[in-house]
Amino acid sequence: MFRIRYAKIIVSCAAFAAVALSLTLVLTHTGPAKPRPAPLPLVENPLSNGSYFTAINIHNPSFTDTIKFYKRAVLAPAESDTTAYPPHAFQTYSLLPGYAVEIDCADIISTLLDDTPTIFPKGFVTILAKEPLDVVGVYTAEPPPTTISSVSVIPGIALKMLPVVPRIEFMPAGTLAPGQGPTGRVYEYSAKFLCLPPPG
Repeated sequence: MFRIRYAKIIVSCAAFAAVALSLTLVLTHTGPAKPRPAPLPLVENPLSNGSYFTAINIHNPSFTDTIKFYKRAVLAPAESDTTAYPPHAFQTYSLLPGYAVEIDCADIISTLLDDTPTIFPKGFVTILAKEPLDVVGVYTAEPPPTTISSVSVIPGIALKMLPVVPRIEFMPAGTLAPGQGPTGRVYEYSAKFLCLPPPG
């Protein structure tokens, strides 16, 4: 009787040890070494090939007041680009009550950026106003056409609209230029832009 119980205890201990060893091997990942994934190649252009356009829509929600706002653009080059691209000067624009206007890539490149040379204009448009505005960034992306089995495939267009939430800043007199620009409490909108037309 005693020998039978002793034998059962030995068998139970052996089974428990086997289970513990198996769990230890699993938890410590013991076994053949798995190959590590190869590092991703460096990408010079962070965006895929295609066309990118930006349209920043501005609306005066007032029923009675004309709102003057100030707009400017600044480039955002890659960190490896050591060229200095300072923000351009602010330009003024007045919106009648209920009216709206759009700042598109043509306006950004030809007016706000002047003669700044760049292959892929991307950066920020800043808008200042004494009164609140409705500002929405509209971003369009279109991949280039592809050919599959001698059949030309035209991909779809991606469209996204993002409301731009203002920051409230306090601007002392003469911040933009002597005698120019808003003073006191100002609504500041900062919208991202991407402008890359199709090749050719």
